[in-house]
Amino acid sequence: MDFDHESALRLGGWDPRYAVVLAASACDGAAAALIDTNGDGADVDLDQYQQAPDGRWVEVASGNCDDSGAFATGFMAVAWGRALPRALVTLQFQAAMHDVECTDQGWWMFVMASRSGDTPTVAAIAEASH
Repeated sequence: MDFDHESALRLGGWDPRYAVVLAASACDGAAAALIDTNGDGADVDLDQYQQAPDGRWVEVASGNCDDSGAFATGFMAVAWGRALPRALVTLQFQAAMHDVECTDQGWWMFVMASRSGDTPTVAAIAEASH
């Protein structure tokens, strides 16, 4: 089962008339989404999901978050932030580099299934080429 903006709203129980998905990402059974809960930018939540053996996404945590951050749990590593729209953000995670493109609203998110406890770090941000 894919994890996208529509499923992030549905799974999180958000009202699509008001809530806006700012960024979402999934990889190897771990997923997360940044949700502007009422569309005004004042209250942003980070919803975290783990994929069950039957393929369904199960929410494991949800709560208010800052404009940027990074952490690791027992099953995933996640990082998010803001930059210029369509900027390319390069993250370092477990000695590898990963590129993430910002959305049109300037938000980005990185998610990777991991039990290591390592936290992703931003290595570089490059403006989008026009």
